[in-house]
Amino acid sequence: MRIFITGQPGVGKTTLLKKINKFCRELKISTYGFITEEIREGNKRIGFDLINLKTEERFNFASIYKSTPYKFGKYFLNIDKFEEIIKHIFYQYEDILILDEIGKMEFFSEKFKKEIFNFLESERNIIASLHRDFVLTFKKYGRIYYLNYNNRDTIFYEIKREILKNFKS
Repeated sequence: MRIFITGQPGVGKTTLLKKINKFCRELKISTYGFITEEIREGNKRIGFDLINLKTEERFNFASIYKSTPYKFGKYFLNIDKFEEIIKHIFYQYEDILILDEIGKMEFFSEKFKKEIFNFLESERNIIASLHRDFVLTFKKYGRIYYLNYNNRDTIFYEIKREILKNFKS
């Protein structure tokens, strides 16, 4: 099962992945990977934290304040810590890998690029949010869902059906 969710920023991709993760856990389908959450000061986004779904460890991945050698737009990226986390994530053997997201900031890491494409050569399951610029590259690996404000519930229902089809007990 290979599912990629794409759409405009703020449409609900992260929220959908959180709902999918909760749904899987309720059915005793094991998940692993990470969720990305925005960090805000008032109305201003100042960075992103990654949350490891297995350990619930949170670390700051991108910040406008913490200077690092890696910069994407206004954000400094903590690539060293990111690579430390992902080297463990890609070698776990749970039911479904959930990644939020496969995007331009994550692709600053050559290790992440290598690991995601190696993973996609396996038969393992993945549900991931995907930056809209990567759709053409990833469509050959699985089904692409285009999320918008009007279809969020429908897509959640369709993905739940797909999970149930693949994990019949």
